[in-house]
Amino acid sequence: MSTQNTRAVPIRTIIMIMISAAIILAAIGVHGFLTRNDDPQAALNAQEAKLQAAATETAAPAAKPEVCLIAVARAPLAETKGKLEQAGFSVQQDTDAWPNRPAAPRATTVYFGQGGEADAKTVGTELGAPTAARPAGLEACAGAVAVAVVKR
Repeated sequence: MSTQNTRAVPIRTIIMIMISAAIILAAIGVHGFLTRNDDPQAALNAQEAKLQAAATETAAPAAKPEVCLIAVARAPLAETKGKLEQAGFSVQQDTDAWPNRPAAPRATTVYFGQGGEADAKTVGTELGAPTAARPAGLEACAGAVAVAVVKR
C-alpha cells in the first residue's frame, strides 16, 4: 500500500499555475504601461498655467473709480486732489461749487450714487472721510464719486 495521497495536487502543478499567473499579471502590467495616454510633462505644464493664471488674477489691482471734487464754501481742492492722484485715482479736471441746496456737509464727505458704495468707501478710506448716499439735490459730478471738500 502506498502512503501517497492520490487526491492531493502535485507540487509541480501548483508551481506551474503560479508561474502562469505571474506571466499573465506581468503581461497586463506591460500592456497598461505601453497604452496609457497621460503625458507627465503636459500635466505639469497645465498645472503651472493654472497657478500663473491665479497669480495674475490676484495681482491685478482693482480699477479705481473716477473722482469729482466739489468745493464747499470755496475750500481749496489742491491738497485733496494731490492725495487722490498720488493714490492712483483719476480726478476730473472740472470742479464744481457746492449748490445752495442741499445743505452743505460740515466735514469733507464722499458721496456715492446707486451701486457706488464700494467705490466711495475706497475713496473715503484714502481721505479718511465718511461716506454718504448722494443727496437728491446734488446733481454735480454725475457718473463719478463726488467728494465734497470742506475747509479745515
